[in-house]
Amino acid sequence: MKQRLLVTCDPWQTRLAVLEDGRLTEYFQEPRHLEGLVGNLYVGRVSRILPGMASAFVDVGLDRDGFLFEGDMGPMEELDDDENAAVSSSPTVRDLHEGERILVQVTKEPMGSKGARLTTQLSIPGHYLIYMPYTDHVGVSRKIAGAERSRLKGAVRRIKSGAPGAFIVRTAAEGVPEGDVAAEMQSLADLWALIRLRSGRVEAPALVHQEADLVSRTVREILLKGEGVVVTDDAQTARRCQAILAALGQDPERVQTWDDRRVSLFEHHRVEQELERALQPRVWLPSGGCIVLQSTEALVSIDVNSGRFVGRKSLEETAFLINVEAVDEIVRQIRLRSLGGIIVIDFIDMGKRAHREALLAKLQEALRTDRARTRILNISEFGLVEMTRKRTHKSLERVMTATCPCCEGRGRVAAAWRVVQSILLQVEALKRPVRAVVTASPDVLKYIEENRETLNIPPGLTFEPSPVFKPTRFDIRPL
Repeated sequence: MKQRLLVTCDPWQTRLAVLEDGRLTEYFQEPRHLEGLVGNLYVGRVSRILPGMASAFVDVGLDRDGFLFEGDMGPMEELDDDENAAVSSSPTVRDLHEGERILVQVTKEPMGSKGARLTTQLSIPGHYLIYMPYTDHVGVSRKIAGAERSRLKGAVRRIKSGAPGAFIVRTAAEGVPEGDVAAEMQSLADLWALIRLRSGRVEAPALVHQEADLVSRTVREILLKGEGVVVTDDAQTARRCQAILAALGQDPERVQTWDDRRVSLFEHHRVEQELERALQPRVWLPSGGCIVLQSTEALVSIDVNSGRFVGRKSLEETAFLINVEAVDEIVRQIRLRSLGGIIVIDFIDMGKRAHREALLAKLQEALRTDRARTRILNISEFGLVEMTRKRTHKSLERVMTATCPCCEGRGRVAAAWRVVQSILLQVEALKRPVRAVVTASPDVLKYIEENRETLNIPPGLTFEPSPVFKPTRFDIRPL
């Protein structure tokens, strides 16, 4: 798979697109004032405790207090204790008290009216390893198997040699010499020692560790796993990416600078067009079938339809072919739209058990390209596949669009007849013959014109259209 990371920068944000075999599969943008929010470590101050919700709110210095759920709590250090001792390994919100300083990490950025999601189960990512200071074990990415898995696990255990903390070996460590792994283990341990020192001295709320920014994280998590390249229109970003690759023994020439002034980087690779398509609910498949994606507060539903594809042999064969074809596009859209939480996929019904098992295996294989953690259940009796996907960033829809001021996000507005009814009721409430000008949207006035004979419009009313009025807005101005 050929990967290409496109990075474009402007004074207020950084935008990054990931292309795989020439197709857009992931998109991120990060405001300059919120660089690297997920993964940041803060000394926060507990502002409110909700025992009935098994949660607490913590002020970490952002616009809204962060949310700490009891299930996200792990061993904590009592920063306000002179001895700086660790509390029990399984604390609850009842162990907290308002005003207390605690060390927390952001796991999800603020979304809508919700503040950032926090955890006390801290982890510090490196290029090859993830360091978890409050636990004690060694793990290896599930994507590394066989002898290499055993080699890396044995090496980390040997180097760790009883030192505190846990290390998780990342996929990027596959084939990496033991010396490089040992160097990063020491680097992460030193970084944690510095964070602990800072945490004991600062006043809350305070940032004590800034996670790498969008570009650095993406280079670390994507580029080091393959033979892809970075293309950027920003010279400073290019130099930074070259330094990251050089420090890890990679070829800095994998970073390219875009200097064509005739066309922008994203325009040349048709990124904007793909993003516009990704905001539409319907996605067409090459065969003529389609998938329809719709997000609600509770879950994301994905419906697979045969569309214009009629097949050749049988209904069962037609359903299987469309479902299999839809899998790759479904996974691409999930990644591109940054969909998370509960996802329900309604495949076309298939009667053969072998077809259902093959389809599920195809979906599991396609999801191997997804860096987010996913979990899939078996196909239900109704032909539905339920899965969950870890949500850490805003969905593409939230990033690229705003709530409609007319319908307030419902997708529907009051019918024209209801607006007319409200107009006439207000006129009637005046309880006297009135001469007035009613200003309303063109659609409302069109309804009045088409139904004037049955509406019993008072003779003293005249109507004036306003193209800037929302469908539900009107104004009655007495003469």
